Amino acid sequence: MTSHLDQRIARRHAELDAQLAANGGHHLDTLRAQHRLAHAYRAARRFDEALRWFDRAAEGSARLHGPDHLETLRYQSSLANCHYAAGHTDVAIEMFGALFEARRAALGEEHPDTLRSRGSLANALHAVGRYDEAARLHLRNAGDRAETLGRQHPSTEASLRNLARAVRDAGADTT
Repeated sequence: MTSHLDQRIARRHAELDAQLAANGGHHLDTLRAQHRLAHAYRAARRFDEALRWFDRAAEGSARLHGPDHLETLRYQSSLANCHYAAGHTDVAIEMFGALFEARRAALGEEHPDTLRSRGSLANALHAVGRYDEAARLHLRNAGDRAETLGRQHPSTEASLRNLARAVRDAGADTT
């Protein structure tokens, strides 16, 4: 019996095949179909396939729109998050750092996507034991999110929890 996730992957492959037949490999709708297929593979924890499709979508979007286009940055974010989920933390840290800088330049310091990238970078730094760096980024994120989204916003509350965890682990690391 085929699992729900395998069925989802098959549907996404059929969608991609239809886009390729209708529009070719360099069309916006084809890139979006690649991105959706990559998410289906990631949901199934088939990271090698997911990474390959996320990378193809990101590279295609960079060729079509440019490297700093919002859609390209979104695809790069998916790729970085997949690397993180796959356990490629050092690669993810590098990508999250570059993505944070690109989003800050394109969207501004306090845009929710910029803040999300900073939070992802902080989480990845925390994962490799760089607690002080993670705490500094989480502190900045918590303040910026409180100012732009409000103190009660779920993203602000998540930043505060992440900050508390990083501060706790930084203190435990020095004892």
